Amino acid sequence: MLRGVIPLISMLGLSILVVPTGLALADNPNVQMVARGDPAMAKAHEKSQKGLDDFLEKLRNPPSGTENYNIKLGFTDKANVVALTTDQTAPDVEYMWVHQIKASGDHFTALLGDTPEYIHNIKRGDHVAFEKSDIFDWMYIENGKVKGNYTACPLLLAGPKEQLEQYRDIYGIVCD
Repeated sequence: MLRGVIPLISMLGLSILVVPTGLALADNPNVQMVARGDPAMAKAHEKSQKGLDDFLEKLRNPPSGTENYNIKLGFTDKANVVALTTDQTAPDVEYMWVHQIKASGDHFTALLGDTPEYIHNIKRGDHVAFEKSDIFDWMYIENGKVKGNYTACPLLLAGPKEQLEQYRDIYGIVCD
């Protein structure tokens, strides 16, 4: 499931939920179902990984004109806690955005910016500790345009062409 964290990009920060097909979804327009192992989402994740080091450098030393740094993580309930995963074939994973990121090497802490729909052991505003290897996607705003957020593209490409053109014009999102 893909979700938004800030009003400016809430439409872009859709949440992704990877669940068994029989599970009914809540009526939430910011939550989108994605089949486990979806090839377009796998390509989006691969693209985000290629730009991850550059993103992390900017996160640590933000250039002028950049703001709203966010990272998407995959959460799953484990006993009374949550676990993180980037495994796109794992069941019952909810991908959500974190913000107010603090970095120490390849270790990070942040605040969960979304309200979980299906994960029960974490809530919006909770602190999350994670590693570089846990990062599924990333985004920030540069001079009013979205950079990153590659996981939005598979969802936008599957939707109406007018919506894709609107996102391209307003937010600068470019999808292959």
